[in-house]
Amino acid sequence: MNFYQHAGRILDKLGRHEGTIKGLVIGDPKVWDKKKMYALVCETLKYKQVLNELIDASKICEIEKKVIEKVARIGFDPRFIQCVMRHQARLKAELIKIKVKKGATSNEDLVSQKVKDAVLIPRYARVNEHKLTVQKAIKSFQNEGYTLIDCPEDLRELKLKEFCIDRHLHDMLIFHQKTDFHAHPLYVSGNIILQDKASCFPAHVCQAPQGVHAIDACAAPGNKTSHLSALMKNTGKIWAFDLDSRRLELLKKLTNKAGCKNITPVHGSFLETNPEDAQFANVEYLLLDPSCSGSGIISRLDHLVDDEDEKDNNGKDTNGQTQEERLKNLSDFQISIIQHAMKFPKAKRIVYSTCSIHPEENENVVQEILKNNPEFELANRDSVLPTWERRGMPSEIGGNKDFADRLVRTIPAKDLTNGFFVSCFIRKSAIDSNKRPLVEEEHNGDSTATTKSLAHKKKKKNNKKKKVALTQ
Repeated sequence: MNFYQHAGRILDKLGRHEGTIKGLVIGDPKVWDKKKMYALVCETLKYKQVLNELIDASKICEIEKKVIEKVARIGFDPRFIQCVMRHQARLKAELIKIKVKKGATSNEDLVSQKVKDAVLIPRYARVNEHKLTVQKAIKSFQNEGYTLIDCPEDLRELKLKEFCIDRHLHDMLIFHQKTDFHAHPLYVSGNIILQDKASCFPAHVCQAPQGVHAIDACAAPGNKTSHLSALMKNTGKIWAFDLDSRRLELLKKLTNKAGCKNITPVHGSFLETNPEDAQFANVEYLLLDPSCSGSGIISRLDHLVDDEDEKDNNGKDTNGQTQEERLKNLSDFQISIIQHAMKFPKAKRIVYSTCSIHPEENENVVQEILKNNPEFELANRDSVLPTWERRGMPSEIGGNKDFADRLVRTIPAKDLTNGFFVSCFIRKSAIDSNKRPLVEEEHNGDSTATTKSLAHKKKKKNNKKKKVALTQ
């Protein structure tokens, strides 16, 4: 299939909400140059509005009606390129008119305001602790000529060849936004994983100790799954569910590359699993990152699909839905995922996250869940990224500041990450009278509780020995 035909197919799928740019490009085995394809699709989306104006102004579709109809019927045709080249002068003339009309001096001035406002997010690199310690990763970069500096208040101050350790996540290194690691040996080998900082929050909030059983309910492409695996030190067991077989194959590839040995991929819907199934009898930790609007993702250009489509269809997407209708459908699905997770008999810590900025998918969903599931409550702030300052929106939950303080939010322009939301539900029966999770004593051999217990037993044993010695 022609390279440009592939690009057209990907753009069509984006318009039908069948995936993201990154997912569709990486997951297509027929795309041989994925970097070039990703760039082509992104540039097309950036200039989509201008391209549509050019097509309308030049009347190329009317003049070349037969060629256009054939392209629409059978897909890309080489004659389409010839068709465009025949009208090159006309298209250039119309482009000049558009620039004059908009007061633009360059092509870059023609992109939408949303693209212009997109934040230059730093390059985040998660150290894959299955393969490499953070200190060894730092040393490796220093040997390449990178300079480790203290984490600046404003990450935009990072210079090329400078990097720092993140203030909130111990396994995250931060580099200048133009740093390209796609061909770097540490990335190619799976020693570092390129993952936005905010999307690393859920695995840390989950706090799954070594040796436990966990579920990642909407796992593909697998970055959060591999992160959870690394934090569990490759012990215990993680079931990774995904309904899309193609994406699940990608998960297998990425987690194998990352050195994960405790993940069991499952092709199927998490909602169709039986919580009473014997194999899930000891599942205590669940990661839920279900489908959402993706409205917080600004490091890629998928949002431009909806922006332009809704302008062209009176605020409706290609499926004829308004944003309000789409968010209602998404939130209903998100609620069903969380409620299903709560049916697992030993579930004690359930992390729900979205890459959305809409309260309909975030605070409102959490509020609905707590109202209908009184056996669960939100985890306290001290176990949900306590040093992260941006919390939930009190205005969306009746002004309840304590409620909001237990939630985590990120704002792209201020936090230099994608827009993200994280919450954590805990089963009340799994919490002692001091509101502390009873998980460390059971699973973590070097926990404080276990250490005290062992010390107490040893003291009793020594006392017993002393009594025996005195009677002899």
